[in-house]
Amino acid sequence: MAERTRRNHTTVHALLTEGMALRAIARHMDLDRNVVRRHARAATWQEVVPVWPRRVGIIGPYRGRLHRRWAEGEHNIAALAREVTARGFHGCEETVRLYLTSHREALDAGLPPPAPARSAFEVTRLLTTRPERLGEDQQVFVKHLLERCPELRVFHGLIGAFREVFDKKRAALMDRWTTSARQSGLARLVRFTVSLQDDLDAVHAAVTLPCNSGVAEGRITDLKMIKRQMAGRAGIPLLRKRVILVAHSRRTPHRTTPDGPWAINAHENLV
Repeated sequence: MAERTRRNHTTVHALLTEGMALRAIARHMDLDRNVVRRHARAATWQEVVPVWPRRVGIIGPYRGRLHRRWAEGEHNIAALAREVTARGFHGCEETVRLYLTSHREALDAGLPPPAPARSAFEVTRLLTTRPERLGEDQQVFVKHLLERCPELRVFHGLIGAFREVFDKKRAALMDRWTTSARQSGLARLVRFTVSLQDDLDAVHAAVTLPCNSGVAEGRITDLKMIKRQMAGRAGIPLLRKRVILVAHSRRTPHRTTPDGPWAINAHENLV
């Protein structure tokens, strides 16, 4: 798949250089136009390759015991398979054999089992969370990750600088951040800065003004929730009451009465 992606990315950019349109490239390469558009927007072919999280598998909870027993001198795979089966392993002996043979170097060196793979979503959450809010293990993981990947180290620094822009609410910091992000060489950040330049006045207003669209976004979220719960199951009068009650509950402290959280005079007046 990597080889096909690399070949398609090279071909798309070569045809773009010749002046061919995306629709014509899609017909020429017999590819979907959206696929061609993703290749055209990507600076490198690696940006187009999908990344799936690695699964631990059914043997994951028993890897520690296998490594410990191997270090103690037990190298009989059948015996190790019987041990983990007695402790709840539901796989077959061949699964244990495959794991031990593929990790033979680590077992012979006495190394611990590999750490569980983290998904891209989890890594993104750790990078975008304030460092003081991370646990000790999470801070160690982020530190080692940034040491091994210079691009992520640059990206992590820009995340902190972007957070500082909204903490201090200064438009000059946003302009400085935009320049730094453009000079970082990270393709996705460069595209993000280009989109910011399209409406720079609105960006400066979002940074400096105290008002925001959070309330409107919250109402939209509430409406979508009510739609999922009650669409096709209730009439307009009941839906109207539900919308008003939910909107009012967001503006007042939640109080519970003997008759339930909705038995409040203010709510009754609204209805």
